[in-house]
Amino acid sequence: MADLYISGLTGAFDTETMISNLLKIKQQPLNNLAQQRALIQTKVSSLSNLYGALNGMQSFFSSLDIGKIFSTKKANSSNTNVLTATSTKDTPNLTMSLNVTKLAQTEMRASTKGVLSLTDTFSSSGMMTLKYWKDNSNFTTYTINYSAGQTLQELVSSINSAQNDIKASVYYTGSEYRLLLTEADASKSKKETEENNSVIEAEGLPSELYNSEVGMLETLQNAQNASIRVGNSNTEITSASNTFSNLVTGLEITIKSTGSATVTISEDYSQVDSTLNSFVSQYNGVVSLINQLTGKGAQFQGDSTITTIKAGFVRMLNPLINAGLINYSDKDGTISINSETLSSLKTSNPEKLSNILTTLKDSFSSQLNAWTGAINTYKNIGEGQINSINQKISNLQEYLVKYEERLRKEYAQLEAFINQMNQISSRLQDFMTTLSEMTGGNKK
Repeated sequence: MADLYISGLTGAFDTETMISNLLKIKQQPLNNLAQQRALIQTKVSSLSNLYGALNGMQSFFSSLDIGKIFSTKKANSSNTNVLTATSTKDTPNLTMSLNVTKLAQTEMRASTKGVLSLTDTFSSSGMMTLKYWKDNSNFTTYTINYSAGQTLQELVSSINSAQNDIKASVYYTGSEYRLLLTEADASKSKKETEENNSVIEAEGLPSELYNSEVGMLETLQNAQNASIRVGNSNTEITSASNTFSNLVTGLEITIKSTGSATVTISEDYSQVDSTLNSFVSQYNGVVSLINQLTGKGAQFQGDSTITTIKAGFVRMLNPLINAGLINYSDKDGTISINSETLSSLKTSNPEKLSNILTTLKDSFSSQLNAWTGAINTYKNIGEGQINSINQKISNLQEYLVKYEERLRKEYAQLEAFINQMNQISSRLQDFMTTLSEMTGGNKK
């Protein structure tokens, strides 16, 4: 059972105030430790921010593929309403005149008869067969069952769930509802619609959907391959879809309408601009952060571990500065791109520009690894100090709890002793009074 301490028994002194004042004196080291911890925590937080900024720049250079940046090609179309083009690094530089003569289109075929209402049902059961021609020699066959009491819309759903080559839907002529069958994707078939020769064929339709004298299906739209001619050539180049892949190595053409357009393939150095812009943004971010941490009155003012980073940054800018590619601010150390010089170098000497970026990547990649390691070590030291202070605070708090308990016990004992003395004094006083009265009574 825990000891029970009762204060204020005698009222001779203010126990709580006395204990509180003694605890305040003992708590002062605890307050000092808390202030010291807060200061270190602020520094560690700042170091974490700097580490993150340096690590971000390191990741930027790690993922930077300079060879890819300088091997990219671009394809321009003189008339994007007729066609658009894309290229790869392997596409040769050229200018090509193209004449779009035909656009690809899908075949559309409808049943030769229909129902008067969408609620009408078939009178018999059976199995219909669909044939889809991939080219003039190869086809795929699908079978779909239907039953008496089934509606046209239910048959459409059965066809669509059974395969992906033919899209079924309901076609309304103005007087009746028919079954419409369309190629789901023109690129899946190279076959074109010819007289008595279709891409989509059907047999065994419900009797309500065809006219026996006309046949199962009628063609609403012919299947047609896209066609283009290059330059003065009379040779038609065809494609099942409106896209022509590898017309020239790595070149893809997408046609939109008939007509003529010129496609030009050339080097594309646009990524150089975005790369340098990204570098400038990363660089200025780190420099601005260092300026905040090391400025007058700042927490790391004069700290060589951090100030040397900024000095090192400036040295590694020399290739860019010497080439006139950047503007350097003597005020705060930030930089900006000289767009005019950059544009000129991309045109006149891209190889020199590539070499500059390679030198920049190599120097920063090597140095950033050392800097991030140093800052991380610095940060870990601070975190270790915080852990040590936390342990000291914990120990001191435990001591204060025991110290307060001891004070309360001692003051309770003191009050108990005073109370006991008061009781003895009272009894002595009573005894003396009684004795005095007894003595006085005898004299009488």
